[in-house]
Amino acid sequence: MDQLITSFGACADSDFKNTQAIQQAIDEVAKAGGRVIVPPGVWRTGMLQLRSHVELHLQRGAVLLGTNDPEDYPSVDVVEKGILQSRRAFDRRMIFGCEVEDVAVTGPGTIDGNGGCADTEFSRGAEGRPNNIQFVASRRVTVEGLHLRCAGSWMMQVLACEDVSLSGLRIWNHGNKTNDGMDIDGSRDVRIQNCSIDSHDDALVFKSTGPKSCREIVVSNCTLRSNCHGIKFGTESVGGFENIRVANCLIGRSRKPSPMAGYPQGRPSITGCALECTDGGTMRNISISGLVVEEALAPIFIKLGNRHDRRIPGEDFQGTGKIENIHIDNILARQVGPFCCSVTGMPEEPIRGVQLSNLQISFEGGLVPEKILSEVPENNADYPEINMFGGQVAKKAGKVLPAWGFFFRHVQGLSVQNCQLTCRKPDPRSMIVKDQVTSADG
Repeated sequence: MDQLITSFGACADSDFKNTQAIQQAIDEVAKAGGRVIVPPGVWRTGMLQLRSHVELHLQRGAVLLGTNDPEDYPSVDVVEKGILQSRRAFDRRMIFGCEVEDVAVTGPGTIDGNGGCADTEFSRGAEGRPNNIQFVASRRVTVEGLHLRCAGSWMMQVLACEDVSLSGLRIWNHGNKTNDGMDIDGSRDVRIQNCSIDSHDDALVFKSTGPKSCREIVVSNCTLRSNCHGIKFGTESVGGFENIRVANCLIGRSRKPSPMAGYPQGRPSITGCALECTDGGTMRNISISGLVVEEALAPIFIKLGNRHDRRIPGEDFQGTGKIENIHIDNILARQVGPFCCSVTGMPEEPIRGVQLSNLQISFEGGLVPEKILSEVPENNADYPEINMFGGQVAKKAGKVLPAWGFFFRHVQGLSVQNCQLTCRKPDPRSMIVKDQVTSADG
């Protein structure tokens, strides 16, 4: 059954709030299953709650535009469902599906969060502002073909879901602060393909904020632009990450650079891909191949730590995480640096089984001796980032690791094959530094 939202009183191109009319259309179609059709025009709305067996379809020229009234995004707390052990629980959203199945949001139209109440003050930071789309504990979810713009915080969060297809999406998320592009949290059997993301914060993020792991995930043929990280695993890692493959993606700086300290004209991406396991959990069987990194401060960053931040009150889990079986192959990175790539575990828990092959990386180089750390502390409880190793004093001084190519520490079973590393400016650092490393190559 197909139903136009105009059949329920929706009115386009005005200040009229269509939330009730569109919700009535969704509820009616849910009785037998079918499509709710949003025709061309600008339709102002607050939160819409999707139902099972409903496809919300936006025709070409259709725009769902978020209001700037916080009251139009009622708080729905999912913490009580027991799927989170971290406080990163967004309880406001524009399009929301919780414990639904066989549900879709499709079409060539646009969902514009309008900055997610950018002109108002919420009691919390990013977690208090609405996502454009959030699915929680749902199955057989499809989001495809849409243009997604300007959420209040993260553009899309997929939390504790199964069998998810995200394809052909054009995401532009610069409407507020902490604007991630796409966050996949504790979900399995996820396919992400042919998506273009440009975000103020991280572009594509995998998280595990509770006991469920992110697993059985394939990412392919995506363009990921960011003022922060192109692809990021973490920081929350409670349930871990397993069997994730990323292939044939382009990573680069945002088309909307944001002035930051030291980068008045905007900085490149911090990393091309960052694998961070710092809140427990196991990260294993991760394959990343066929990446082109156009600009980044460092193309690869892998960190096992013991931070355990963002806990929900009463949670006392403090287990040590693991990273094992990481394959990174066929990476072309240019205009990267001045930070090196780093792969660092902990003295009591090394990273195991890292294979790097067919890498072509052109580093900036050009550091002066005063900027090089003479000693590299562990700092395993710090926030994982490429400038974390020297502590706050070293960060302010702009000090970096003693390698211009790769820094390895606490790694067992490291394999490096057919890697071409070049440095564009003379640099006193070593190309590769190894500390407490065993090789798988003999």
